Amino acid sequence: MPKVADFTPTRQVFIPTKEEYLKIYKLLLLTTVLGQELDKRKDEFIPKIFTGLGQEAVYVGPVLAAESYDWFAPDHRSMGVLLGRGLTPKEIVCQDGTFAESIYSGYNFGIHIGSPEHHLIRFESDMALNVAIGTGLIDALYYVRDAIEKKTSEENPALLAFLGDGATAHGNAHSAFLFASTRKLPALFIINNNGLAIRTPVEYQSAHARLGRIAEGYGMKFLVVDGNDAVEVWRTAKTALADIRNGGGPWIIECCTFRVSGHNAHETSEMAGYVPRELRLEWQGRNPLAHYTLQLKLMHLLDDEMERGFKEEAERIIAEAFDATKTYSAPSKLHSVFADRKTDELPKAAKSNRIITYEAAINEALRQAMELDARVRVFGEDVETGGVHGVTKGLVKKFGRERVFHTPLDENGIFAYAIGMALAGLIPSPEVQFLPFLKYAFGPLLNYATIHFAVTGQNLPLVVRAPCGGGFPSNNCHEEMIEAMLAHSGGIKIVAPSTAYAAKGLLLSAFQDGNPVIFLEQISAYGKKGEVPAEPYLLPFGEARVFREGKDISIITYGAMMVERTLKAAEILSVGDGISAEVIDLQTIVPMDREAILYSVTKTNRALIVHEAKKDFGVGAEISAFINENAYECLWVPVKRLGAKDGPVTAHPALEALRLPQVEDIVAAAKEMAR
Repeated sequence: MPKVADFTPTRQVFIPTKEEYLKIYKLLLLTTVLGQELDKRKDEFIPKIFTGLGQEAVYVGPVLAAESYDWFAPDHRSMGVLLGRGLTPKEIVCQDGTFAESIYSGYNFGIHIGSPEHHLIRFESDMALNVAIGTGLIDALYYVRDAIEKKTSEENPALLAFLGDGATAHGNAHSAFLFASTRKLPALFIINNNGLAIRTPVEYQSAHARLGRIAEGYGMKFLVVDGNDAVEVWRTAKTALADIRNGGGPWIIECCTFRVSGHNAHETSEMAGYVPRELRLEWQGRNPLAHYTLQLKLMHLLDDEMERGFKEEAERIIAEAFDATKTYSAPSKLHSVFADRKTDELPKAAKSNRIITYEAAINEALRQAMELDARVRVFGEDVETGGVHGVTKGLVKKFGRERVFHTPLDENGIFAYAIGMALAGLIPSPEVQFLPFLKYAFGPLLNYATIHFAVTGQNLPLVVRAPCGGGFPSNNCHEEMIEAMLAHSGGIKIVAPSTAYAAKGLLLSAFQDGNPVIFLEQISAYGKKGEVPAEPYLLPFGEARVFREGKDISIITYGAMMVERTLKAAEILSVGDGISAEVIDLQTIVPMDREAILYSVTKTNRALIVHEAKKDFGVGAEISAFINENAYECLWVPVKRLGAKDGPVTAHPALEALRLPQVEDIVAAAKEMAR
């Protein structure tokens, strides 16, 4: 109940202590001197150097306003954040040089740094992607604390995410704002308003004169601050963080500043072409370090001798960082794209006469995965009510909305959110309503998830459930098969179960795998029934199933629809033509059971590949190339492929029958090859 005392406005004013004033100064000095030295010595490095001279206060203020348990999503200019979180100039210079001894051993460069140890979320050139990922990570930290560890703590971590004025126009930024605001996350978004992005004026990014007003559309609070005033940025961040930790929800702080160097150091000489000389000189006169130095001297917190001592110390540290490059070496080793699979032992599946549907098998696998591991969370559009296909029905009642929850209709945001959860140690399982909708999430999936292990050496457990395929009147957005696009990216496993038994065992394996996995669920098979043991069991990835042995031709396929049609075709070939067809269900596309393919083809001397996706540039082309490269001398006829014809998915069943491989098409192709 409110009391009269509650009606009196209160405002907490944050004032640094003497020690804090000097701490801000030393970090601002180190950041500035390192940036200037990198800018000056840019030609010593193979990749381009990104600094952001004149913008140092935007990063120094917030990182020192934060607590040790907070997390950070840095951007191009975040050198002050990296240094403030404990990375050394030596580590940053080494990473700038992409040496073998660098953080990522020659993968990624410069400011593209993340470090769980330092609570830094890896920055990628997909603008603001790590900002959106950070929203999932901060959610996951609270879930771990409150739901798994059940700890009572005075520590309430916040996400501090940095993005430039250009990045505010990117979908990733709006995914971050959307998820942070609808879920009321403890997040502080700090906009470095440089006024130019790279070379594009800010009015092309937003009709608002102030970018901070983006917050109003999302119901967030915001403040605008002089981004060159380190103490004012520190104080504003302190104010926002205090409110955020008290349940006030996410904030935006817009820092008005200007980068007096180029987008990268090599472009500084080109600035005259898009920045008036007088304007650049004006901002050079607002140098954050020079102004703050004068301020501290006027406050009698700094004198000339102290200034000289601090500067000599910073220059010494930075000189040592550059000297160390003489001892570094060029990288010479590529990294694996997958982490080693570590599975917990489960009892092998016993024989079972229990018959359930493909859909029920997936639901049961989800339920058992969640019972076995509290780190598993299921989310996506409509999942609380079962999802559009009914697969998640009953899960929210059993596990609650902390573990099973709706999301906004934003696939890009959903999968960025999932990656953040995985970075925090959870095993997220986002559902996309239809496989083609994953195209809206290619940024987070292909620019982050698929490369994460190769770049960092850190696991990223992620199980993406994707209902797929045709067999019902619809269109391209619902039925297009895009597994070849995903497989080509590398770093993501793709599973395509054809039976209820395989669906349960392979989905449970996906939760144990420790890598990003796309789990393709054939929509037309949801109602199909099969024998499925009640207890949990695992089926191995990369192990094909020989559904039917044969000696005249190998028919290689995957996915419930085409496996079913291929088996029917094999029966017709056997009964009507005496052709013995071996039917191989790959079960997983990545990894692919190449040994099973070779063994079969060297036995039958013929290979027919069938899949629902378009024939051209598809998975079948990869299989065909593999066979030709490794078993060419065994082939009696060229490898043949059947797949969907070029063009979009059609709505009428008669057109779909023309577009997709039918049983009779498989029979005709096999007969022609077996002549």
